[in-house]
Amino acid sequence: MLANIQSFKIPITCLTAIIYLENLSKRVNLLSLYQKLFPEEWLESTISIDKQSHPASGYFDREIEFINLVNENLFPIEYIDEIEFSCEHDSILVSPQRVEWWYEYFEELEYSEKFLLSLMGQGYNISQWELNFGFTPDYIALAEEIYFETLVKLCRRYKSHLQYLDIAIRIIDYSTENIWLYVTCETSDWLEWTYENIIFLGQKWKEAVSMMEKSNKLNHLLETSLYARKAAVRIWNQSSKA
Repeated sequence: MLANIQSFKIPITCLTAIIYLENLSKRVNLLSLYQKLFPEEWLESTISIDKQSHPASGYFDREIEFINLVNENLFPIEYIDEIEFSCEHDSILVSPQRVEWWYEYFEELEYSEKFLLSLMGQGYNISQWELNFGFTPDYIALAEEIYFETLVKLCRRYKSHLQYLDIAIRIIDYSTENIWLYVTCETSDWLEWTYENIIFLGQKWKEAVSMMEKSNKLNHLLETSLYARKAAVRIWNQSSKA
């Protein structure tokens, strides 16, 4: 009852009036986005627009319903399970989807991660390859010697999951140019709740999921096939400037 009374409290100072209008504007924005992005769900919803089951939250129940729909259908919402306690109202947090490898102890990384990093000159030196990857390459081209466009063309010649080698490299190198895959703990981004941003993030999330699925297929192949590991080195070396 007290929460309901508070919701009808009239602002009596300039500051409280400004805060009230700002919060109202944010609410109107989220609800209008709900109507535009999920019109059928909006019409079928039985939640009143002024219902707030969690007074400590910055969101009303219909807004939470909308954000859950975004999470389920468009892209992941960070801390979605804690939304009832969130006071953040006007921004979408874009944060890393996995722990950055440089924060991990190298020996504890996934097999494929160690292989790719070693291929790129950031892991085992060539004398350690036999022990860790089952063979010793004649040489490994330096990363700065690689023509990436050539690498992509060589990868696409394969019908196996080796065709995704360039994608796996770009993901582990954080050079995909996809916001979901290049943000780090230091570069997490905040985007406003706008229609354009939601569409952008939704499209980029679909792209990121596709890239991660392809990378995972390549990673499994590298872990299980000595031939694939040797072929990956061959592709890498053939892509060099030398």
